[in-house]
Amino acid sequence: MITLPRLLNSLVLTTSLISLSAIADSTYCPKKFDVLERDKKDGYEFVSKELEKLFCTNKFEGEHFKIVYAREDEAISFDHKDKELVKKAANVYHHLTIARNFWISSVKSDFVGKLPQLVIRLDITNAYSSARHFKNEEQEKNYNNAWSIPEGQTPRFAKEQKKWNKEIWFSPMKKIEARNLVESDGSNPIHESLQVIKDPIVSFNQNRLIFSSVAMLKFNTLNSSSLLDLAIRSAAPIAIMYGLIEVTKHMDHWFMDKYYFVDTAMVPEIIYHEFAHIAMSDTMKTVHSVPVIEGMADYFAARIAERRKMYQKMKNISSNRSKDIKNKTFYHPYLEGAWNATSDFTLSLLWKGKMEFDKANEKRAKKGQAALANYDDLIYNTHFHLDENSDIANDLTGALIKSCEEKCASLRPGINTLQNTFEAKGLN
Repeated sequence: MITLPRLLNSLVLTTSLISLSAIADSTYCPKKFDVLERDKKDGYEFVSKELEKLFCTNKFEGEHFKIVYAREDEAISFDHKDKELVKKAANVYHHLTIARNFWISSVKSDFVGKLPQLVIRLDITNAYSSARHFKNEEQEKNYNNAWSIPEGQTPRFAKEQKKWNKEIWFSPMKKIEARNLVESDGSNPIHESLQVIKDPIVSFNQNRLIFSSVAMLKFNTLNSSSLLDLAIRSAAPIAIMYGLIEVTKHMDHWFMDKYYFVDTAMVPEIIYHEFAHIAMSDTMKTVHSVPVIEGMADYFAARIAERRKMYQKMKNISSNRSKDIKNKTFYHPYLEGAWNATSDFTLSLLWKGKMEFDKANEKRAKKGQAALANYDDLIYNTHFHLDENSDIANDLTGALIKSCEEKCASLRPGINTLQNTFEAKGLN
């Protein structure tokens, strides 16, 4: 017969064991793994690093990140039979920790500090569904990609009710014959350069035709021969320009490697980029790929990576096209298109701003004055004035000025510094 005291003792013992088990499960057990690091020669090497705040479960799960395979719920174990998957899990966990630490310590983001544990899915080929979480693979299958997923839940009428928090997905690498499969849309340097100089050349020759004709009329020198000669000299450059633009539009494959592939879970800058999307997802939805959103994420990824050439190719890991934080391209309306979301214009615009504010802060420091602004804080504050529909020319520039009004120590020099940045990038 079990007496009441024995029952109480048993319950206390059981409760204690459960509590001890819970404590044991939540105790951090750091462990070292080989992770990828860029080296100074634009290559890479694997370095042994200790993963922080791992739970003592022998799995890639910690306080802030849980790394799982594809659609599974359980974290990947350290002794998983797929050693490449283990390598990816360790690499992603390490670089996400670096990214989170940056947002907490440098940006001082309260939003990031309060984020619940993020689920990170590796080698997932499913596309995202806002209603079901995962789309059927028969509808769409993904490779060579990475993207951030918003929190969501299945609709009330669904048979299986399900909720999920924000997640980051990394699809598997696959070699694709890029030259044969990619439809040329003019995303090559020659075509883009011609697009930039097209308007000045066309305007110059149109104005020359008009003003020269008026001058001939004024001085009574206009005749059919001179008019024809003037028309040919003015129209020829315009015709050649449009002809070159049409020809170069179909030359993308000339600037591409034969094969395209990228193991996104192994590229540090891509990991930083995706975490930046999560960090700014309180105002800019992660499911939209537009130049402003991608450029903002690129900027913070570049700050963490401390590299000029972002996403640069790596042997056997990525043939990805790099982005230059100091790209000297001037603004053109075609950069606003969603097809130019992967352009480095917004990144270079924001980085140019950093360079200008660094100069201004240095000058003020020599005079014993306070810094004009913490530029990272200014950029982070800018995202509160943006959303997934924001453009570069109006919304981003306007948001930067509003952010300066809120964050700059001295308004007039701050606005002038931004205006100098805009002018330097062709945003007048």
